[in-house]
Amino acid sequence: MKKYLLLVLLIHFLQSALAQTTLLRGPYLQSATSTSMVVRWRTDLATNSMVRYGLSHAALNMQVELTAKETEHEVKLSELDPATRYYYAIGFAGEILEGGLDNYFETAPKPGTKGKYRFGVLGDCGTNSATQDMVRERISAYLGENYMNALLLLGDNAYAFGKDAEYQSNFFNHYKSNFLKKNPVFPAPGNHDYNNDNPDRQKDHNVPYYDVFTLPTQGEAGGVASETEAFYSYDYGNVHFLSLDSYGKEDQATRLYDTLGRQVRWIKKDLAANQNKDWIVAYWHHPPYSQGSRNSETELDMIKIRENFIGILEKNGVDLILCGHSHVYERSRLMEGHYDKADTFDPEKHNLSKSSGRYDGTQESCPYLKKSDSNKGTVYVVSGSAGQLGSKAAGFPHKAMYYSDAERSGGMVLEVEGNRLDAKWIGVDGIIYDQFTIEKDVNKETTIEIDAGERVELKSSFIGDYIWNNGAKTASITVSPDKTTDYNVKDAQNCITDVFRVNVTLADPVKLIGFSRKADAANVVTLSWTTEFENAFSHFLIERAQDDLKWAEVGRVDGGPNSTTNKYYSFKDEQSPKLDLNQSIYYRLKMVALGGRTLYSMITTIRLQEIILAVNPNAQPFDIEVIPNPSAARQMQVKLSERASLKAEMQLMDVSGRILVEKTMTLTESPVSFLPDNVAAGIYLLKVSVNGRSVVRKLAVN
Repeated sequence: MKKYLLLVLLIHFLQSALAQTTLLRGPYLQSATSTSMVVRWRTDLATNSMVRYGLSHAALNMQVELTAKETEHEVKLSELDPATRYYYAIGFAGEILEGGLDNYFETAPKPGTKGKYRFGVLGDCGTNSATQDMVRERISAYLGENYMNALLLLGDNAYAFGKDAEYQSNFFNHYKSNFLKKNPVFPAPGNHDYNNDNPDRQKDHNVPYYDVFTLPTQGEAGGVASETEAFYSYDYGNVHFLSLDSYGKEDQATRLYDTLGRQVRWIKKDLAANQNKDWIVAYWHHPPYSQGSRNSETELDMIKIRENFIGILEKNGVDLILCGHSHVYERSRLMEGHYDKADTFDPEKHNLSKSSGRYDGTQESCPYLKKSDSNKGTVYVVSGSAGQLGSKAAGFPHKAMYYSDAERSGGMVLEVEGNRLDAKWIGVDGIIYDQFTIEKDVNKETTIEIDAGERVELKSSFIGDYIWNNGAKTASITVSPDKTTDYNVKDAQNCITDVFRVNVTLADPVKLIGFSRKADAANVVTLSWTTEFENAFSHFLIERAQDDLKWAEVGRVDGGPNSTTNKYYSFKDEQSPKLDLNQSIYYRLKMVALGGRTLYSMITTIRLQEIILAVNPNAQPFDIEVIPNPSAARQMQVKLSERASLKAEMQLMDVSGRILVEKTMTLTESPVSFLPDNVAAGIYLLKVSVNGRSVVRKLAVN
């Protein structure tokens, strides 16, 4: 009985102990990808690890549970949907330690996806100070309800020695509610994370930093696998990030500025593999340019990074470099090619733009413009005052820096949307003291070919305010011009202009699918044609020419206005029997649209034959010649083609067959006149009949 009571008491004691398990750290989010998220936390007692999650805080219908009992809990959620918000709760054995409306995260979009993304940037933040909290609150206020997709740490994340207790007091306790349980963290180490410049820790990396954070080393978040948490890369949408280690020694020997070392070899591979990304941002601790509390003129780490390393990033198209270490804010223009002391900086040589880049309507404040094919130029930022404010070194501000601020602390927010990147430095008082914008592949000139009546969408190449020359204010417009037209769109600051030339190919008013001709026994030509469609069409003009190809209009046939079925037309040329038999006759159709636009058909040709009337098959055959033909009536003569003498009946007719002159005369091989002198100029038919056989000749009287 006593044993039974003892067992009951022991179970009760264990249950009480579990019920009193305390959440000491977290939850915090790590190694975010488009399909996974790592959730970490710490408890005072060892328990199993459980994360419940779902698309609503009220429906956490999915779960991952690890049976091993730990105080450091690390649970990876996999097979998530990209760009999706998930709510979650953490706990153990069915118990919830934390959950609710504020416990959520968003997975990254698929790599390369364009969207609107926001990234917080804190340098030298882990000071356990009121300044640290004020900067945090100002960034939170700026973001408002907008989600911060990731938090970037530029090193010195826990002063003064990067101890685990300092991480708890100086980092986790300050950011756990606002950032860490909602926003994944991607850190870089600083010298204080390495036990405050401890040379042994540089070599062995035996510092809490590598225990505190779970970082992507196998390329699972994008980029080339680095095989180390000291440096790594990852994608967020169309942005590729590199987090680098400027203080630790690789393989206990080389450092970031040792360009043949392991880290730089990996950087070159990673950049070569990610040239298809719209944006590349690199960040680490020691800046190549600063004359704040740290001086790049005198400190060896900074000098070597500037002299040996940053040129590699510039040549590989890195757009933005972020550093801390110096407890001030400093920012360059878009620049390249300066690797020496500050006094050698030449704005005309090294700055690729004279603009401030602020893009706020002030003088020379247009965005920095880059082209993807060359990707020339980098903006350098020192943002090391998120936790404390430093002093100015001799020579402050650095000549390479457009804007420098050693008067106040602050933090940064990066905003990337499509081909536009905006950076804002927010002071401890909430004021945006500096900002700059980079835009890529804008100021485009585009030619578009369309058919009349077709609609086409014109999309601006930039993101901003839009002023179209047709009055529109939207990012794109849809147009349907009836003739070739130029359109342009400018931004409100008149920094960017896109030009579109819309070449309009006018639609044919009519389409012929057949055009033929034939002549009857009287040499009357009939033209026939068929149309497949008619579009705002008016009429056909029939034009005729002979061998001189002098076209003359000989008739009109109405058509249209619109038709989508076959239509059949014909035209008789009543004048064709009067034409010269010795020449070909040419016809074409002039097709006239309602608006006056004209098209021509193909040309068809015909050659008329001399008219031979019916004859008596038993009569003696004969033939005649009329010479000269054409000629005046008094000059025109007739004769037999062969030697003979025949009595012939002569009839002169007009082209309609009406008899004008009728007489009998004897014809021989000698020519004789046969026309009255008063015959008017024109086309006639001469019928000669001998013994029931007749021939007809066409006469042209001048």
